[in-house]
Order: sequence, then C-alpha cells, then structure tokens
Amino acid sequence: MTETVKVGLIGPNDSVNETMKASGSLDGIELIPFIYQHTEETKNILNQHSARIGHWLFSGPAPYHFALKEKLIDADHADYILLHGSSLLGTMLDAFMQEGAVLSSISVDSVPRREVLKMLKDFDLEKLEIHTAPELGYIPAEELIDYHEKLYRSGRIQAALTCVHAAYNGLKERGVPVYRISVSELAAHRAISVIKERSLSDLYRMKQLAMIGIEIIYPSQAQQRKTPFKIERQELAMNRVLIDFAEEVKGSKVGMGNGIYFIYTTRGELELYSKSHHPEELKEEIFANSKFQVRIGIGYGRTVTESEQNVRLALDYAREKENGVVINIDEGGKVTEINSSGDRLRYSRRSSESKWQEALKGAAISQTVISRIESLSHHYAKVELTALELSQWMNSTERNARRILTELESIGLAEVAGEEAGRRGRPRKLYRLLFGA
Repeated sequence: MTETVKVGLIGPNDSVNETMKASGSLDGIELIPFIYQHTEETKNILNQHSARIGHWLFSGPAPYHFALKEKLIDADHADYILLHGSSLLGTMLDAFMQEGAVLSSISVDSVPRREVLKMLKDFDLEKLEIHTAPELGYIPAEELIDYHEKLYRSGRIQAALTCVHAAYNGLKERGVPVYRISVSELAAHRAISVIKERSLSDLYRMKQLAMIGIEIIYPSQAQQRKTPFKIERQELAMNRVLIDFAEEVKGSKVGMGNGIYFIYTTRGELELYSKSHHPEELKEEIFANSKFQVRIGIGYGRTVTESEQNVRLALDYAREKENGVVINIDEGGKVTEINSSGDRLRYSRRSSESKWQEALKGAAISQTVISRIESLSHHYAKVELTALELSQWMNSTERNARRILTELESIGLAEVAGEEAGRRGRPRKLYRLLFGA
C-alpha cells in the first residue's frame, strides 16, 4: 500500500488553487490548503498548524523566506514553487495583449534573475529591458510596491510584473500598470514532486528502529559483595525509571544481563521525546532514584540487527569517555557525542579517504579516532596543538594523546610545527594537523 503524505500548502487564493489542480495527477500526496491575504499571515498559520503538519509547500519565495527569517520552519521540511521563465513569459504575453503593444521595459519581482536572462535569450527578447527586484529573501510588500512605482513614475518602465498578491493590489490602487505572475502547472508539479519525495524520505526515516542502551556503572566487586541487597534495591529503583521512560517513548524494555538494558522504539518517537527532553535528563533521573551512574548509547538502523549493532557500538564508545557523554550512532555510521550542556560533536566512524585507508595499514590508530580528531579540530577551529590540548579535547591522558600525535605524524596526517614557548621544564612539541593537505 502506497504511503500518503500530508503537506501544508500556503499562499494566496489563486496560487493555491492552481497548485491544488497540479497535485491531482500525483498519487501519494495530500495537499492541505492554507490561504492568506498578506504574506505576514504565514506566521499565524504555521504557529497554529505546525504540530500536525510536518512538511510545508509555499506558493512562492516570499512566504517561504518570510517563514525562514522568522525561524518558523527549517529548510529540510519546507520548499517553495520556483517561478521559472515560463511563468514570466506567460504573464508578459498577457501584458502585451492587454496593453495592445509590445512593451520595451518592465520590472519583475520574485523570479530569479538567471531565469529572466535565460527566458530573454531562449525567446530572442534580449532587446527587452527588464529590471529585477533584489534577490535577498523576504521583501515586505510595501517595499516591492515602492520599488515598482519608483521605476514607473521615473519613466523607466511601462508596467510591473509581480508574484506577491499584496504588491499587485497595492500597485493597482496607485495606478501603476501591473500584472500578476501566476504559478505554472509545470512549476507546481515539480515542486510538489520534490516535497513529496522529501516527505516520504522523512516518513521512512521516522519509522526506523531506535534502540537506547543503558549500562549500569557498578561499584567495585568488593563493594558489591559487601552490599548485595543494596545493589538489588538500586536496580529495582532504576527499573521503575526505565519503565516510565519506555512508556513515554512508546517502546519496550528488555534486560540484557550484566547491568545492560535495551529500550526498543522508533526514531520518530525518540526524536519527539528529544524535542522536550535532553538525553542527560534520563541519566539524572536514574541517579536521583537509584544512585546508579549509567552510560547511554543510542543506535539507529533499518533492521533490528543493524540498530542493535549500533547501540552496542555506541556503548563501547561511551565506555571510553570519562565525562559521561551520550553516544548516538545512526544507520550511516555517523557518530554524535552529546555532552551535558547539549553540545553535539559529529564524526564518521567510516573514513571515505582512500589515502587514509592505505596509510592506516599497520598503524596503531583507527579511522574512527582520526575522524574524531578532525571533527574536534573543526569544532575548536584549531589545527596546531600540543599533546596536552589533545588530551583535553579527547578526555584522555597526555601520554595517550602524545602517542596518537606520533602515529598521525608517522602516517603523514600531522607534522611537528615547533615547540610551545614560555614553559618551565621540557618544552612541549607543537603539532600541525594535515587533514586538509
């Protein structure tokens, strides 16, 4: 059975109607219309309906850029109908017919200048003078009205062409010859197809399996032998927290033994939970109720096997960290470290650099460590560092950091750039990272 995706369609009445007609030939998508008189009404529409609609299609660039400017949408879940030269040409021909003459100079907004120039060249209209409004995202209707009217009053244009409904009405009221650029069926069809593919991709992604691994950091064996019943009571208290958490993410809890618990859910449920909760909150709640410190790893996958492999790998990574970061590994091998303040460090455990793979043969350092150091270098915007600084970046010992830098030097990914001056005792070597070389 084909999935049907719901997409909110925002625009003035005429543009929305034309777009709705174009959607009739596409299966698997349901456009839900939201009509406005003025672009700024987009804010209320999004605030009222974003909770039930995940993807948005805008009838033109004006409402889209307005929503981006107001931070009401993100570009991954929204798109707009790009006005091509075909839309402009149709409106120009209509203007010529109504004016009873071929106009020699006009002004245009909302159509990219490259599309205007292409249209002029394709139809041998390069003698036509066209003024285009600045392409700087959202421009209020009043500014567009002033732009076109100023050109008209100064005699530089004979008519204005606009996509913005409010600008069209405003120019008519001021007596400026104006024509509305309408959405072409082809442009609408293309935009709907793009947003449909995005929506389906996101829908499948949200249905991916997600596993949250929680591992108890037990006290020493000697302490466990002294207080066995205390440990059992702590585990019971922790289980109550995990049951509540599993219920909240609509998942199920499984004990894997040796103080490890897995909670199975979907990516969509976990991301919905993460919108209002930080992963650190679960650790804090477990500690508050059971006095257990825990590690948390999260694994995503297209299958149960893949997600379980990733959550076990995430826990392995978490064991290496002294500061208790939450480790997240997705189906593409991307690793995300989330610290207690919410900062995220992303890197890949699979290097795509063939020269690294060749250089790493026989080296005592992994591709994952290299990827992590490269990401840390970008994060701190620094390519020269000492072993002490690297140890602080990686929460490891200075001795281990020195070994890593020596290995990087041996395979050509670092070089000695000098020594750190102004210190007592043995000077520290200053290394330069060569990932971009």
